[in-house]
Amino acid sequence: MKQNLNQSRIMRYFFLVLCLFFFNVSLSQDVQPVEVIKSDKQVTELFDEIGNKELKLDVLDFLSQPALNVSFEKINDPYSSFGADVFVNFNDNNSSYSWSAKFSLNPFYRFYFFNKTDFGGEGYFAELFIKFSNIEFNRETYYYDPMPNEPYINSEEIKVWDIAPGFGVGRKWVNKKGWTFEYMVGVGRFLFAKNGNDDCTNCGYSVDDNRPETTFKGGISIGKRF
Repeated sequence: MKQNLNQSRIMRYFFLVLCLFFFNVSLSQDVQPVEVIKSDKQVTELFDEIGNKELKLDVLDFLSQPALNVSFEKINDPYSSFGADVFVNFNDNNSSYSWSAKFSLNPFYRFYFFNKTDFGGEGYFAELFIKFSNIEFNRETYYYDPMPNEPYINSEEIKVWDIAPGFGVGRKWVNKKGWTFEYMVGVGRFLFAKNGNDDCTNCGYSVDDNRPETTFKGGISIGKRF
């Protein structure tokens, strides 16, 4: 039951951001804006004016968890960037969920497409990332033939570190003041996730392990170039 609630919560966030992405794609196909293609010299001048570094805050995580998700991005050129974001979860009430991410450090590299004009690092993008995550999850052990002083079911909270490479897509806007707005949706897979039953064969118990195998990365962010 707990696992179903948590999966439902993740899917709602995933579906929301995914809908925004496809709505924007369809809208862009209907409207043909007039764009002025900038030369490399003009792009460099705009970088000098508004900056090629960016700090941003994920407002969706801040309002829903609450959690702090802060990102730094360095624009290489109008076509690519790199950076990292740090996620810290302040929500200690995990009684309704089978697992939760408490902390993660997420380096990423982005490729920008379509609107690679004016400010650079703007428009649709694809992102490769790696999540270094500290996660907590519930594990329940069921004993078939318990000892007199042992419970039939033992429940415990497990804390582990794991690594999840992943891929995401999104879109970003930048205005002439250097303020940015973006949304993104992505998914990764933990490398060391395994079921608790893998460590034991014919040992008199079974494990209901709620450790996640996949992880979600995404949100809605507001930032500033400098």
